Amino acid sequence: MGYGPFFIDHIIALKRRGLLEGCRRVVEIGRQQINDRLIASPLLDEAVALFAGRRPALTPVGAPRITPASPPGELLWSAFGMQSKSVDLDGGDIRIDLNKGRVPWRYRGAFDLAINAGTTEHVANQGNAFAAIHDLMRAGGLMVHQLPVCGSLSHGFFGYQPKFFHRLAEANGYEVAQLTLLPQAEIDLPEEFRGDGLPERALAATLLAVLRRKDRRKFVMPADA
Repeated sequence: MGYGPFFIDHIIALKRRGLLEGCRRVVEIGRQQINDRLIASPLLDEAVALFAGRRPALTPVGAPRITPASPPGELLWSAFGMQSKSVDLDGGDIRIDLNKGRVPWRYRGAFDLAINAGTTEHVANQGNAFAAIHDLMRAGGLMVHQLPVCGSLSHGFFGYQPKFFHRLAEANGYEVAQLTLLPQAEIDLPEEFRGDGLPERALAATLLAVLRRKDRRKFVMPADA
């Protein structure tokens, strides 16, 4: 799980739209790291200037993907003038098993902005994971979900339908600030899936869903009926 140019481009767009005003306390759903492509990207300088922040001292690790040595995501939020914590069983500031754990009382309603940038698709219990995100947010807080739709057949357990986020918003009174399907590129399917009637290549797509919690009602998982 990591931050790259694709992610920061959307954060810049949200900031320009005024959707991140008043966001000072960030919670990462899954401990995030910063990849080399973002460190080298001019988008990082653009974002730092937009937030009137200070460019973080980041050292590339010399790999195209995230490694254990990649810088932590908290350095990005600190550069933007925000405080951040991460939810993760492995090295997180808030240790919650998203399959079954509950948010501790001291963190309920404690955050202005939640970032789910490639975490919940790895969690089998979707209801508990989205309930935890809901409980972490204050009324008025913004939830940014950047998640897979299709193509990456060996990545995580789930691909998401836009309909899920529409129903999630209806069930919980969220404002839908943005819902965008983002086709990316064709990718080679993993060897283990070939020969099952699937093509050798498939179009990968990502969904960006930006929701605002408007009140303090209890979480409800939507039904498709």
